[in-house]
Amino acid sequence: MSQSIVAAYQNKYEDEDEEQEVSEIKLVFVKRKKFKLCNLILDNCSITKTGSLDKVADICSKVTECDLSHNIISEWSEVFRLLDVGLHIKFLNLSSNKLGKCEQLPEKQYTSLQCLILCGNDNDWDNLHTLLPSFPSLTHLNIGYSNISALPSTTDTVFPNLTELNLIQNNISRFEDVLGLAHTFPNLHTLVLSDNPLSSFGEDQKAIERFEKLAKLHVNNITINSWEEVSKLRWFPELSDIRMIHWDLFGDMNESERRKMLGALLPNTHLINGSPIPNREAAERWYMRRCQAANDVENRRYKELYEKYGELPELGDIKLGGQDETITLKLCVPERGVEMEKTFSIYDSYKVVITSLESQLNESLSLNLIQLHKPQDTTVYTEKNQSTIASSDKNATSSHSFNIPSDTLETKGVIQIKQHWQMLYQVVRGVTPLVRAEDGDSLVLKVATKFEMRLEEGLKTQKK
Repeated sequence: MSQSIVAAYQNKYEDEDEEQEVSEIKLVFVKRKKFKLCNLILDNCSITKTGSLDKVADICSKVTECDLSHNIISEWSEVFRLLDVGLHIKFLNLSSNKLGKCEQLPEKQYTSLQCLILCGNDNDWDNLHTLLPSFPSLTHLNIGYSNISALPSTTDTVFPNLTELNLIQNNISRFEDVLGLAHTFPNLHTLVLSDNPLSSFGEDQKAIERFEKLAKLHVNNITINSWEEVSKLRWFPELSDIRMIHWDLFGDMNESERRKMLGALLPNTHLINGSPIPNREAAERWYMRRCQAANDVENRRYKELYEKYGELPELGDIKLGGQDETITLKLCVPERGVEMEKTFSIYDSYKVVITSLESQLNESLSLNLIQLHKPQDTTVYTEKNQSTIASSDKNATSSHSFNIPSDTLETKGVIQIKQHWQMLYQVVRGVTPLVRAEDGDSLVLKVATKFEMRLEEGLKTQKK
């Protein structure tokens, strides 16, 4: 059953006075003192009209936000009647009503209204454009889900106060129509175009550059199908926050790959889907290698990054201090006839490496107390004629060897192994640059260590 705003308010917010007799005692329930609402919520109340203006004026005397969504209001004149007496209303939600073309504009402007939500009404852009001068202070306009298919490319009227426009899930397919909004709303800060059948951002870079204040753009679930189109988003001069999910273009890319791709293509964008780009340089290098692998080195963005970084090695030749991703460690104790070789991945944890070395040394030397404890104090410096880490070429490839005198094995040789590995591990992973001795062929290390007491005591006991 349809009703007015007044009737809906009374049904929801007011209690009628009641009188009730119990035995011989008459109880009178006094109506509580009226309170004044700031937020009036009358959604889903089958409202078709305003009702008595005097009563509406009393109801809305302090109302700043009014929600009349999901009703059956069909005449704009009823909306104007509400605003005539609701002098403080700043936010008005009229979503999912029956509002269509405005037959007669009001004679006054409603300067209090700042946010108007008209989702799911039967409005075309021409009708909305006719209505907007009645709301000169409007900053937010939401006209999503309205089946709007065309926007005028140019218009004489300008609305400088509007900063946020939401056009979600309409039927806009031509980005050329969108470009006219830069003139109509010169201070537009946020534009939502998600769930529209857009397949291109057009070719008019100068027209896009007229969105001088646009910082946020939502383009979720649109039909862009090339990375070249994504690159055009750079043409928005102030665009720093973009939402773009549910694109077929992303295919099977995981979240990390998507973020690196977008971070490389959109160098001025700081937030993608609400999160910052953690490492712009890494994303740009990843993109360059991706283009190299796909033989796609003629695109504009690759050429820009080539000017910035120069030639990058192919993915298979990445040098993290060595030629490949493994390191072969040779341990030699000539006096005892011990020579062993062990290969590790440079991604093996330190614990894995040390545990393996401990086991093999103990087995080779018939000892069971050799442990590679972490020293408390370690100084590493270069000096010739000490334990040597040799490199097969001048670029620190992945083959390294130790020559360890047997008379130092039980006292500090094993600890030296640990320290040498720590240095190698850092060098191969690219953490520490390889330092060369004067001969240019080897890195000479001497390790001075304060050993843990239990290691020293254990080795002494084994000797006895």
